[in-house]
Amino acid sequence: MNLAPVATILVVDDSDFFLEITSETLEEKHGLNTRTASTGSEALAVMRDQQIDCVVSDYEMPSMDGLELHKAIDAEFDVPFILLTGQGDETVASEAIGAGIDDYLLKTRIIDGEQLQLLANRIDNVVSQYEARRKYEQLVDNTPDEIVEVTSDGMILSANTSMASSHGMTREQVIGERLSSVIDPDVAARRLEYGHRATTAGSAVTFQDNIGVRQFHNIVTPRRETADHETVQFISRDITQQKRHEQQLETKTEELALINRLVRHDINNDVQLLMGWAGAVAPHVDEDGVEYLERIQDTCDHIAELTANVGAFTDALEESGAVDFTPIELSDVIASEVTKSQRRFEDATIRVEGALPTVTIEANGAVQAVFGNLLSNAVHHNETDDPHITVTMTVTDTVARVTVADNGPGISDEFKPSVFDKDEMGKKSDGTGIGLYLVETLVEQYGGDIWIDDNDPRGAAFTVELPRSDLAT
Repeated sequence: MNLAPVATILVVDDSDFFLEITSETLEEKHGLNTRTASTGSEALAVMRDQQIDCVVSDYEMPSMDGLELHKAIDAEFDVPFILLTGQGDETVASEAIGAGIDDYLLKTRIIDGEQLQLLANRIDNVVSQYEARRKYEQLVDNTPDEIVEVTSDGMILSANTSMASSHGMTREQVIGERLSSVIDPDVAARRLEYGHRATTAGSAVTFQDNIGVRQFHNIVTPRRETADHETVQFISRDITQQKRHEQQLETKTEELALINRLVRHDINNDVQLLMGWAGAVAPHVDEDGVEYLERIQDTCDHIAELTANVGAFTDALEESGAVDFTPIELSDVIASEVTKSQRRFEDATIRVEGALPTVTIEANGAVQAVFGNLLSNAVHHNETDDPHITVTMTVTDTVARVTVADNGPGISDEFKPSVFDKDEMGKKSDGTGIGLYLVETLVEQYGGDIWIDDNDPRGAAFTVELPRSDLAT
């Protein structure tokens, strides 16, 4: 038995013998508390005086039969009701089901003490179901979501408080009305159409709509089907505030993106002017001045790299949702970034080891920033007089792997887990700390992975793994 020991059962029968044997057996063998009544009026008196968890009543009783008793109890109380009858009358069974009786048993099946186990099981079932239904109804009635059950033609069978109050009505006023008389008729018609789709599909359907300025996310599920009609349940969540916040965030994001593009454009223009002026004065400076010109050139290169990283980073953030990627030949990206780095870092040796395999990945233009940052990072953090950077590329049946290895000081095991954190910089770095964070962000967008190993005999090796898109389907 799953009933709590406090469950109290009211047994109603005009037979003192049945009352005695039934109540004693339920108490002694099944751990239930029982109360008894010989007539319908006595049963109502017990109900009004005590907390009863379930009623078990005979059908044939003087002055008030079992169905009449159920009707009287149902008018005042909400408890499960089991009807017992001494005859296998289908008419009585039909009336019991139609009246909302929770269960129906032939009295001859349980008169034997051994068969009272069947009655105890039925009591357990109906009380457990009642308790589950009661908790569900409390949950439904306390949720801010609007919940309503309607027939296929729009008749409201039940509704929670949220649904009724949001339309200026009580639950009692809503039940029995047409959905189109409670909410906007056009919205009601569309919702009923979605209800029909859910019934046809035999599963839940989600959709969004508006009632005035309020926006809703709706779930409609098929509930039950009778000879007269089919019913569906709508759960409608007000997402007006959420949509407003989303719109505000989108507007702010667009404004920041515009400011970002304008500022980067102006910075790049000024950098180009500085580089042009530096080139113009180069023939007019002595050897001491050349060093300062080189510093100007290095600073301009750093500013250009910074604005490029910021651009790629903000683009990655803007595209953090669903992004449309296109097939990109990875070897072309690697070759291009290596060539640019070789021109930029003339004092470093940057080379590709072996041939670059032809392989296609799904990405966007920001993929260049992945390998451009890894190459510049390998040079910037290399403390040797002769930096050597080696790029290798291998492919498997499913992925392409690109490794950028250097002969610098390497990265300790303790520091490796935080290398890709935002704002994380090396000990002597003068950058912003977003370079490697940007690399990891982009690689994850492409469905790939990145990790760090120790290079042999010294240095660090960054490996980027990206899924191939040129596989045969």
